[in-house]
Amino acid sequence: MEGEGRGPWALGLLRTFDADEFACWEKVGSGGFGQVYKVRHVHWKTWLAIKCSPSLHVDDRERLELLEEAKKMEMAKFRYILPVYGICREPVGLVMEYMETGSLEKLLAAEPLPWDLRFRIVHETAVGMNFLHCMSPPLLHLDLKPANILLDAHYHVKISDFGLAKCNGMSHSHDLSMDGLFGTIAYLPPERIREKSRLFDTKHDVYSFAIVIWGVLTQKKPFAEEKNILHIMVKVVKGHRPELPPVCRPRPRACGNLISLMQRCWRADPGERPTFQGECRQIPLWPSPSSGAGLGWVVPICYVCPFSLSSSTEITSETEDLCEKPDEEVKEPAQGPVGPRSPEPRSEARPGSSRLKRASAPPFDNDCSLSELLSQLDSGISQTLEGPEELSRSSSECKLPASSSGKRLSGVSSVDSAFSSRGSLSLSFEREPSTGDLGTTDIQKKKLVDAIVSGDTSKLMKILQPQDVDLVLDGSASLLHLAVEAGQEECVKWLLLNNANPNLTNRKGSTPLHVAVERRVRGVVELLLARKISVNAKDEDQWTPLHFAAQNGDETSTRLLLEKNASVNEVDFEGRTPLHVACQHGQEHIVRTLLRRGVDVGLAGKDAWLPLHYAAWQGHLPIVKLLAKQPGVSVDAQTADGRTPLHLAAQRGHYRVARILIDLCCDVNVCSLAAQTPLHVAAETGHTSTARLLLHRGAGREAVTAEGCTALHLAARNGHLATVKLLVEEQANVLARGPLSQTALHLAAARGHSEVVEELVSADLIDLRDGQDLSALHLAAEGGHARTVEALLKHGAHISLQGLKFQGGQSPAATLLRRRSKT
Repeated sequence: MEGEGRGPWALGLLRTFDADEFACWEKVGSGGFGQVYKVRHVHWKTWLAIKCSPSLHVDDRERLELLEEAKKMEMAKFRYILPVYGICREPVGLVMEYMETGSLEKLLAAEPLPWDLRFRIVHETAVGMNFLHCMSPPLLHLDLKPANILLDAHYHVKISDFGLAKCNGMSHSHDLSMDGLFGTIAYLPPERIREKSRLFDTKHDVYSFAIVIWGVLTQKKPFAEEKNILHIMVKVVKGHRPELPPVCRPRPRACGNLISLMQRCWRADPGERPTFQGECRQIPLWPSPSSGAGLGWVVPICYVCPFSLSSSTEITSETEDLCEKPDEEVKEPAQGPVGPRSPEPRSEARPGSSRLKRASAPPFDNDCSLSELLSQLDSGISQTLEGPEELSRSSSECKLPASSSGKRLSGVSSVDSAFSSRGSLSLSFEREPSTGDLGTTDIQKKKLVDAIVSGDTSKLMKILQPQDVDLVLDGSASLLHLAVEAGQEECVKWLLLNNANPNLTNRKGSTPLHVAVERRVRGVVELLLARKISVNAKDEDQWTPLHFAAQNGDETSTRLLLEKNASVNEVDFEGRTPLHVACQHGQEHIVRTLLRRGVDVGLAGKDAWLPLHYAAWQGHLPIVKLLAKQPGVSVDAQTADGRTPLHLAAQRGHYRVARILIDLCCDVNVCSLAAQTPLHVAAETGHTSTARLLLHRGAGREAVTAEGCTALHLAARNGHLATVKLLVEEQANVLARGPLSQTALHLAAARGHSEVVEELVSADLIDLRDGQDLSALHLAAEGGHARTVEALLKHGAHISLQGLKFQGGQSPAATLLRRRSKT
């Protein structure tokens, strides 16, 4: 229903609505201001928001207050002011545009924001407030805080809640109330707390704006640690301000200038704070006082004049570098004198003002308006535009009727919106890509890739379109994969804010979370886990992100994944759980973390390998100790081929691991499927120290493998002289027969191990024949081992007629035999 101009519902250009014009009522917020509902207009086919009064029964006074708020919002129509459409009759409430993202307060508490987005939010808030203060008389918001700064689907600012807004110079009609002020008191300037009867001026909003900057920089609530509202008031009056906590990750150096601006805006003396207004030329919006129509409201044609002061050109050129290269070294902007006031020493307090107790950077001493500094806040959105495709999308973006043309509205640049007059916004059009025009898509893809790889979040914010968020690149990777691989955390933040799908996989089956954990980009891991993501997704090797965290020893990522219910018993294609992987790579802290989470230490992988087997094989002593003492763990557990952890430690020569396993009462004579004991394995691989340990702890010297070899046979066949000496010293039987009825001497001679032959040769052995009626000399000559033949001949080996069959050969051994036989 249209406004009928009756009583308290005289709305002028606004309209009234009946409840039956809305459907799908959904409460999206509540507080001291009342309740906010998301509704769908039945005829307009769009979503709106209705802010209803907190009172069940609304009287005329409340209706008038609601009407006044609506009129203020209507008169302040502007890009960064929340649009109001009218008033709902029953329930009584303001009908406004619905903001998809919600309030800045909610966004700041939800997840880390890209720095370029933070700078843009601060900039757009400043531009919106500048517009209000450029009205005549200036319209003061008086309740500027993150809860009253809303964001549309593209994260552009809309200032809302004008319930306390007043004209410049007006005072409160009532004393400061404690009701509903707990969330607001931190944004009140000290002079308002100190002097309740003080007339309002623009410096009130400037102070609140400083606290908003603090909240955007820290993503925290001011004075959150203080629970007593009176204590906060006392602190503010005494000069205390919210403290900037240490930032764990690098932030752009542009933050230094923003912090300096913040500190100027929250100075105790209102006169020393800068102002929002530039030099504005104004035209009447409502009848002026001279027309006899009451209060005159005017709106500026150009609400920002950044070039009106002598130093502004330098500031703009300096801050342009900040916008384009926020992470590189930049020069401090030149601080030229603006007024007659000379700088005062920092060591002395200014007369009539209390000194700030906590300042993060030295404040500027020269006073100037915020209009000079607006471009300073435009970090990330005021770069030079290179073409229509560089224009950023706005909340007002829409498509033209299809029947009129094949073009679509590309959007209005934030630079245009900040420095152009109302009603003269420049629109840019670009051709809608057709199915046959692949070049346009390829160009857009290249621009997105270049922006992400170079870490240019500002450019990404301008050119990223909703349909591009999950664009597939070469290798089936998404833009999110690319940003994670490039380690561009700020780009990852922006893509996630634009609802990039974190569960897409690349050609290897990896999700962005796999990539982030594998590359140890912990900040990105936190961002991804804050989303609805499959923490147990598997890549082509069946690895989960927890497998990568276990391999890397990344305790932080492991803890974050486990907090998101990552499964500790998922297995890869070899049957390895994250515990197996952590044991294999010696990540003791990860093992301890997984054990605290109740991981199954008895879960066997491929070939029945347990985590203890992996730890023993790799020689990770602390992990072996830890696992061996776990309930239900057997130190004699065998793999599919019958090897125990002691076998594996002996094979790799991990002496200390073998010793701890023996100390834990493992069986030193247990046999594998090949009937090998740990001593056989140590002798075969030549790990003499481990062999000595096993012999001294009761290992059988004469135990025989399935092949028929003793430890001495294996050591001799493989040429391990030190081990052979040890076994001989330990009185191993040198006459023992092995495969083909060969002794250790036969095996050493056949392989040409002359030094071992020297150790084993004796009168009893030298001419002993094997099952093929061959002596050690025959075997050495047959193998062509001249040095071994010479050693045997030196010790008196007999050359039989049978050995003459080798004299026809041309090897050195055959030549040596022929020469000796002639002798």
